[in-house]
Amino acid sequence: MKVCNVQRGIFYSVLDRCYKQLNISPSVIELGVLKGVNAESLKKTLSPKLLLLIDAWSSEAMDRYSISNAHRSWVKSAESLTAYFGGPVSSQETFDKLFQEVYQKFLDDNTVQIIRKTTRDALPEIRANYDGKGFDLIYIDANHQYETVLDDLIDYQAFLSETGVLQLNDCCHSNAGINQNLGVLEAVNRFVKQMDFVPVALTNTDFSDILLTHRESPMLRLIDSVIKRSNITYVEVPHQLLGAARIIEGSGKISFV
Repeated sequence: MKVCNVQRGIFYSVLDRCYKQLNISPSVIELGVLKGVNAESLKKTLSPKLLLLIDAWSSEAMDRYSISNAHRSWVKSAESLTAYFGGPVSSQETFDKLFQEVYQKFLDDNTVQIIRKTTRDALPEIRANYDGKGFDLIYIDANHQYETVLDDLIDYQAFLSETGVLQLNDCCHSNAGINQNLGVLEAVNRFVKQMDFVPVALTNTDFSDILLTHRESPMLRLIDSVIKRSNITYVEVPHQLLGAARIIEGSGKISFV
């Protein structure tokens, strides 16, 4: 596994080079869309033939999050996220505005489609209306609770193409990210053991992004090769050490000790 001194957008460029080598125009899913900022980056860099955006934009979902974490003092309360969401998370109006912002961004783009449902509720629609194993990248950044992340990984890996890649946000422990990196790293560790996937690359950041491929996927070697031939600064570590990844306070660098 390569720990890379880059932001997540560089991984999109790496994947774009891989897809071009394979002569693939990728189909992409993003789970957790919020304002659509990352969706715009995916669109700009990868030029996907299909970008499927999935988010409930629901105050009810935030209510469930608040209830499940009410006893956890180390989890940032939903009420403290007003500025981030652009309004009180207890109000459905806040999420309706966010949805409209995303809708307007991609209104005239017929390669972008939106499913306004939770990641679990969206599954039947994807199975019914889209190629069941045709997605080349699935970006997971929805609910960060351990069980939900693991569900998303297991449910959505079934939609990957033979060269498909999973990418997740907030896959590291850091003081800066402790309030939102709730169970991503732990869920990824369980998933790679259970479903025979391999961590390929990790950004060296407080809110780390990670790339996962199936152990038998040709993308495993291709991503590795593209990074080696690029000007990306990285260190190589055994992927089995992923569970120990954390940011050392004051250094801003990932440690596996």
